Amino acid sequence: MVNEMSNHEAVESLLGSLRQEAVLDTLDEALGCLALTLADALDEGAGMATAAVSKELRATLAALTAKEVNLDEDDPIFGADLPATVRHPPKS
Repeated sequence: MVNEMSNHEAVESLLGSLRQEAVLDTLDEALGCLALTLADALDEGAGMATAAVSKELRATLAALTAKEVNLDEDDPIFGADLPATVRHPPKS
């Protein structure tokens, strides 16, 4: 089954669910606006910034849903085709 939902629609759906549960405060609504902006950037094609925008969107959604996400972990979708030296550059 292929998901035909855009990133914007997926974020809107999440925000709708959170609003129904009455768990969003003013800060959460602002984060929701940010999440929609980031989702739109992905839907429009973020180019070389796709990984960075995706990471920021994941962090924003995690803040909205109060889930902790380790953003230093490899993303299974974005960057999976990059060499290990790019994904994990040597620390100097």
